[in-house]
Amino acid sequence: MSNLFMDALRVQAGKVFTAFFTWGLGMVLMAGYSLLALWLKNTFNVYVMLIGSLAFLTLAYFIIDLWWSYNHLKQLKRVKGL
Repeated sequence: MSNLFMDALRVQAGKVFTAFFTWGLGMVLMAGYSLLALWLKNTFNVYVMLIGSLAFLTLAYFIIDLWWSYNHLKQLKRVKGL
């Protein structure tokens, strides 16, 4: 097989791996969010559950935004040759 084909295959395999990894991470985060909300409701009350759930979502979206920004910046540097 040609080197061009193998390079394209590696790139596509990396994309598939990233997709499955992020999907699995999303499933784990959703399960963790559900368990946290259930635990907070059963241990404390509805108001603490709401505050804890909002804090969890805020932290998760903050981390996701940092990860996306890092990858976006890394690709911009690669394209511009910086």
